[in-house]
Amino acid sequence: MNKNILFPLFLMGMLFGLPQFVLAAETSQEQSSAWKSETQGWSIQDHMTAAKAKEGEVQDLQSRVQQLEARITHFEKKPHFDPKGIRRNSMKLIASTLKGNSEILNERIAWHYRQSDQASLRE
Repeated sequence: MNKNILFPLFLMGMLFGLPQFVLAAETSQEQSSAWKSETQGWSIQDHMTAAKAKEGEVQDLQSRVQQLEARITHFEKKPHFDPKGIRRNSMKLIASTLKGNSEILNERIAWHYRQSDQASLRE
């Protein structure tokens, strides 16, 4: 294939692929409400167990974000390893997605704690 054709095809792929990747990471209100309806009727212990498990996931995500940010700063300090910034930008995108996922998990953790508090008040 001609080199002149590869670059426009690459740009077209990025143009159509990137929005799909970003939109796939977003959670909708329907997904959140479906998740809440699935967890109705849980006991206090179930909510506490789920919250502790999600706290572990959040810690894993935060450590991955810290590793990515360390690599990003490495590439910013030594730009000759990534002259066009492709790796740096992709790592920034991944880090922002992981931060969004950890925020969602933090919201679910808070919800589980609220549900366990409400259930303990009822008993």
